[in-house]
Amino acid sequence: MKNETGFTLVELSIVIVIIGLIVAGVVGGQALVRQAKIRSIITEQNEVKLSMNAFRLEYNSLPGDTTDAVAYGIGNNDGNGDKRIHNALTENLYFWEHLTGAKLYPGSYDGVQTNNTMTLHRNLPASSFGNSVALHTAHIRAGSGANNRIHAGNLSLFGMIDDVNVLAFAKLDSGATGPAGQPFLKVSEAHGIDNKMDDGTPDSGIVYSVNRTNTNADGNRCVDNSMQGTGGANYDFNETGETCRVLFNIGK
Repeated sequence: MKNETGFTLVELSIVIVIIGLIVAGVVGGQALVRQAKIRSIITEQNEVKLSMNAFRLEYNSLPGDTTDAVAYGIGNNDGNGDKRIHNALTENLYFWEHLTGAKLYPGSYDGVQTNNTMTLHRNLPASSFGNSVALHTAHIRAGSGANNRIHAGNLSLFGMIDDVNVLAFAKLDSGATGPAGQPFLKVSEAHGIDNKMDDGTPDSGIVYSVNRTNTNADGNRCVDNSMQGTGGANYDFNETGETCRVLFNIGK
């Protein structure tokens, strides 16, 4: 009679252990890649701040806001010199045009929107985080109006944080017409950045986190208080999706 052999229990166990190790390695590797991308956000905002400070020392004004960009040959557009980087489709874009025109930031940006939209790599830089995450500037001040646009009606930032220029990271909307991108970070990730750099609260200090819109409904929020001017916002750790965008105070 012909002998037939199969895998022993020991052999099967070894195979299962090896498969488990491979799966764990893949999952662990993905987590490490994600953490590296999150750390890149901190690095990138530092690089922008350094470039902006170097620009300020050389030109005695803020990039995007300087009134002498054309005269200095660092851009085709001048700002209004009020120390506020505002208006989504003008000074927000001039910021990158002036920085790169002065050779203080890598790349080349034209400072001009086309068909009332923003475009990565042409008038806004892309974050190394990937996934269409853009870097853009904005100005926040109390009250209504376009100058405080991060997204219409966002968080208690308005009223609590007044007269501040910010560098924002957000996934660029298709056909975006202002600094109103999509969230891309989990609450724990945004809190980790805030805790590492600042005070761990979303509406104070130098790191802010905001919801996609002014909704306070579960499933949509990064913070648990999105009413303008009320203050006391906290990170909503019950949310498990990518509901956060982060902003960094870059001064005046």
